[in-house]
Amino acid sequence: MPDVTQTEVGRRMYHLQREKRVEQAIKKIQHGVGPEWRSFTQDDITLLGHLLQCTWNVIDQKIWEDISFVKLKKGDVQKILSFGEGVGPNKSPDKTVVEEIKKILLALG
Repeated sequence: MPDVTQTEVGRRMYHLQREKRVEQAIKKIQHGVGPEWRSFTQDDITLLGHLLQCTWNVIDQKIWEDISFVKLKKGDVQKILSFGEGVGPNKSPDKTVVEEIKKILLALG
């Protein structure tokens, strides 16, 4: 087994935790949106996940756990997705976009 630094292990654990928390959030969002969720493509859902991961990075984890993702409606998801133009696996949104998404999420309580 190759040598792995503690920093690399820590980084990977951070990424795994972020992915798990965002995956849970998306399931709650899907539940809240209900049948209208089917109107989102797989690309939309992937983009939503990426945008939420970037936002997860700037929200205190205790606050993240208290966000009521199930309250998001289709229009809210569309608004979040509207911030995703030009965003992808190797291109994260700028700080102003992340702050706008953060405002939407924190308003949910």
